[in-house]
Amino acid sequence: MYQFIDQLLSEQNDAKCSKVYFDFSKVTFIEPVGVVVLSNLIEYLKKVGVSVWFKGHKTKTRVTEFLDDAGFFRHYLKTPIFEGSSLRSTTMPLQLIAQTEFTSFLYQKLMPWIGMEVGLSEESLSSLRTSLEEIFHNVDDHSGEGIGCTFAQHFPNKQQIQLAVSDFGYGIPNVVRTKIPDLSDPEALRKACEEGFSTQSNVRNRGAGLPNLMRYVTQRNNGTVLLASGKANLSASKGSSGTALTARHQNGFYPGTLVRVLLRTDTLEKTAADAELEPFEW
Repeated sequence: MYQFIDQLLSEQNDAKCSKVYFDFSKVTFIEPVGVVVLSNLIEYLKKVGVSVWFKGHKTKTRVTEFLDDAGFFRHYLKTPIFEGSSLRSTTMPLQLIAQTEFTSFLYQKLMPWIGMEVGLSEESLSSLRTSLEEIFHNVDDHSGEGIGCTFAQHFPNKQQIQLAVSDFGYGIPNVVRTKIPDLSDPEALRKACEEGFSTQSNVRNRGAGLPNLMRYVTQRNNGTVLLASGKANLSASKGSSGTALTARHQNGFYPGTLVRVLLRTDTLEKTAADAELEPFEW
């Protein structure tokens, strides 16, 4: 994705062209993270006055048919491409969500869809819901745009749900450096994932957001989380003594922030059962 973005944007977020054609005939496979990166790039280019065109999208391929069913072309061209296209049960379609709609999207759309896909009640997935809410808090706290792009896909054969959320706002490193100016991009990402750290003066979760998300996904679900922002990315996975964080410098540049969550569906049932067994105490 870094090479893809570099063809169109400078590190200062300046467009390198006045017109761009996206050729879908060259695409052989696309994951949720690819859908949100593409969508955010299109939205940003349109915002700065670049003329965006599609080509090769009317030829039916595995990818164009998938994107059509997922509502991608309906969103950007106001009409589906292929007759009979319809949303697949394993797909939570592409959506651009404003700050005021984050909570309703999570509670009324995303969590009911996940529950239906894995055959579990929304109540049993309350811990997951609380953790995923932190992704949208992150968009709110670090973006400056107040809009996030989201797409999710269930891969039953892999026993996996992939959720991708992205914005083309300020980016986590830039926001963290308003508090600690000398940090590199990898250091800033790691700092943002540190328990208790916050860039906000009045934060409802007092810096617990990203650590909560990563702790749940890695420790309770055995899944992984990836952050990409600026010239760095950070991965969170289950380690021998807790959540293992690995921050890396990237030669490329990601404007804004990308969050990719890989949930294991085969461990969600156990996590839900554990949650129901937790004692309630005053």
